[in-house]
Amino acid sequence: MQFRKSRIKLIVLLTIITTTAFKAQSQTNSEILLHTKFDSIVGKENLGLNNGPLALNPYRTIGDNNMFFKNNKYTVGNLVYDGQPYFNVKLKYDIFKDQLILNPPEQPEHIGINLIQDKTDSFFIYGKNFIKITKSQTTLPDFTSGFYEIIKIGKNFNLFIKHHKDILKGINEEGVYYSFNDNYQYYIEYKGKFYETNNKTSIVKIFPESKKNINAFYQRNRSLSKTDYNQFINSLMISIYDSSINNSK
Repeated sequence: MQFRKSRIKLIVLLTIITTTAFKAQSQTNSEILLHTKFDSIVGKENLGLNNGPLALNPYRTIGDNNMFFKNNKYTVGNLVYDGQPYFNVKLKYDIFKDQLILNPPEQPEHIGINLIQDKTDSFFIYGKNFIKITKSQTTLPDFTSGFYEIIKIGKNFNLFIKHHKDILKGINEEGVYYSFNDNYQYYIEYKGKFYETNNKTSIVKIFPESKKNINAFYQRNRSLSKTDYNQFINSLMISIYDSSINNSK
């Protein structure tokens, strides 16, 4: 009974001071400590987070090649799952299957749980924010529901990166193996509308008033566009936003 009363009190308090929207970078230390205290009282093994099918990896790879974001090791991160924020949990993101995997507390790292995508609102790992976006939230006919890295450029202006890996099958003297290659799609949310953008022409079409600035940026940053296009497109969006702010003054 005491356990239930403590749990109810904490739930009420958490509801008052938090929202379900995930803002990992803006969470205060007191909020994180409060959630951690809640987890310890409830018991981590009883949390709704620890509920899903076991994660299996049927693909044999060579060396460091893998189907995960960054690497195939668990890292400490945060997430919002079924409306509840969780802090300092061990996660890894399978970007081939678009699947977030949890290593349950007190379990060895070869044990993982596939978190249900429909219940996973957002997560934060390796300094990157990811949110779930459904096709119904956009008017784009070919948009795929799933997890997207979100980069906030400015007011009513967000860049989204869809991380994906293409799979290739090979055979060597040891048998069948698989390799995974990074692939990306880019979207812009500008003034409440989604746009797909994968080249300069599509960007100019979205921001015709910034055509001169866009052309100049491409000329100055040709090498970056070839070595790190994610950083290139991020910097370009910031340049467009800054230019629009300056022109409006």
